[in-house]
Amino acid sequence: MRRDAKGVVLCGSAFLLILALTASVAGPQEIAKGDLIGFICGQDGSTPVAGAVVMVKNLTTGVVTEAGESDDLGMFKVAGLDAGIYALGVRSQGGDFNCQDFFGITSQKTAKISVALNRYDPAAAAGAAMVIKEQRDKGEAYVGKVVAYDPATRQAAVLVEIGLIQAEDRIHVKGRTTDFYQDLRTLMADGTRTDRVTVGNTAMLRTSEPCESGDLVYIVCKRGVPPFFLAPLGIAAIVAGAMPLSATFEEEPASPFKIR
Repeated sequence: MRRDAKGVVLCGSAFLLILALTASVAGPQEIAKGDLIGFICGQDGSTPVAGAVVMVKNLTTGVVTEAGESDDLGMFKVAGLDAGIYALGVRSQGGDFNCQDFFGITSQKTAKISVALNRYDPAAAAGAAMVIKEQRDKGEAYVGKVVAYDPATRQAAVLVEIGLIQAEDRIHVKGRTTDFYQDLRTLMADGTRTDRVTVGNTAMLRTSEPCESGDLVYIVCKRGVPPFFLAPLGIAAIVAGAMPLSATFEEEPASPFKIR
């Protein structure tokens, strides 16, 4: 009887120890969270835009989170975002704006960004809608072809036949012997640096690899993520921030968010 009792006690102790270890391993783990605070302004970079809604998408999980409407000072806040890389879009009272940039959220940090809403002209708006539709359908959109190439400078002249090409686009150049991807840094047209080149015009760009006349040029979804809106009014450009910064929030009559 004593031997059996000891065995029961030992087995019971071992069972409780296993339960304790299992609970500690299987228990809920705290997910790394961070916050986003920002300022939305017009194309001039200073005029606040009130009533705009910022939408952010986690590139890993695909979860989309919306901020409340920006206040009279153009301020907005999104709290409790998982750490990671995010895409951004802005829905305003005048129309929708896609962003070509990404920003990061760090655990227990607050990222601060300023976003300028830059409107397209009618031709650019129509071109952007065409590109985005084909990107959503096929992952990349044909926009034109290389009509001249200078191997000494690696400058390619690209005739835009459909849609438009924009600075900061990711392109895919493909031909008989050519097949490479590249993020554009600068874009030229008629000897002048420009933000975009529309249908019927020739874009000058410096390629990362050699190409040749006749090569086809496509616009690719950056990181495989299609833009938020199919028919955007323009570009939501991140003009400042996008780095985790410490910030404090204080209640004020004009704006509940104050950055220090």
